[in-house]
Parts: sequence; structure tokens; C-alpha cells
Amino acid sequence: MKLTTKFYGEIEIEEDQIINFPQGLPGFEEQRRFVYLKPEDSLFGSLQAVDLPELGFVVISPFIVCPDYHFDLDDQMAKDLGLSKLEEVLLLSIVTIPQGQPKDATVNLQAPIVINTVNQRGAQVILAEMGYPLRCRIWAEESTEAAVTKD
Repeated sequence: MKLTTKFYGEIEIEEDQIINFPQGLPGFEEQRRFVYLKPEDSLFGSLQAVDLPELGFVVISPFIVCPDYHFDLDDQMAKDLGLSKLEEVLLLSIVTIPQGQPKDATVNLQAPIVINTVNQRGAQVILAEMGYPLRCRIWAEESTEAAVTKD
């Protein structure tokens, strides 16, 4: 099927690439179908809404910014997503890039997106109690250990 995207123009995707978010994403609950697009030669990708071309999020693996990033997914969320093995999980974090200031880009480590790559179901998880920052600078000169304790 043809898909008009925010960052890549019109592209062709297969139906099985569509990731279903039963609850949508916080602030975008009505959008429940997304596709993950990532050029092979880039650290960044896009989580593109299938039914709203202007809605696309720049995303990155949180492990690129914070190599020891970890959390325990609660049993109910794992069940809702149909997860049974760690190898089935794709973990993404949303990137915010201030207009005209890409060096000030931040990544949201407090609310990762968890995707089951087998059944294409996803959810955004809020980790308010874990100490991860909502806005962790991607190009920060400080260590990633310091990022865990700051917000």
C-alpha cells in the first residue's frame, strides 16, 4: 500500500509492517496504526502514523544514548503486547529536535516505546519512578551515567 509520510514523502509499505497500538500514544490516542521506518545507514528512524501523514516521530534506540538502559516491563503490559521473549522486543525512544538547533536534540528516556516485532503490537510505557530523564541531550558532553540522575 502507498503511504504518505512526514519525513520520506510517499513510500510503499506492506500491510504486515503496520504496528498496532491499541491505546494509541499519549496525546495521540486516536492514532493506533504506525509503521517504523529506518534507513540502514542512520541511527535515527521514524514512527509514522499510517492514517495521519503529518504525524511522524523521530525515534532512536535508547541504548545508543544510554548503553545500560534497562527496566522491567510489568506482567500485564507484557501480556497485552503478547511478549514471551526478550528477542521479540524493539525498544525506541522519541527524539525532540528544537527547530534550527539539532545540536540541542533530546531523547525521552522516561517513556520508551515497546514493540512486539512478532505480532506488531506496541505501547508507550511511562517509567516515572526509574530516574530516567524526559529530556536527555543526545549530543551531551557528559557521561550517560549522569543522564540517569538528571531531568
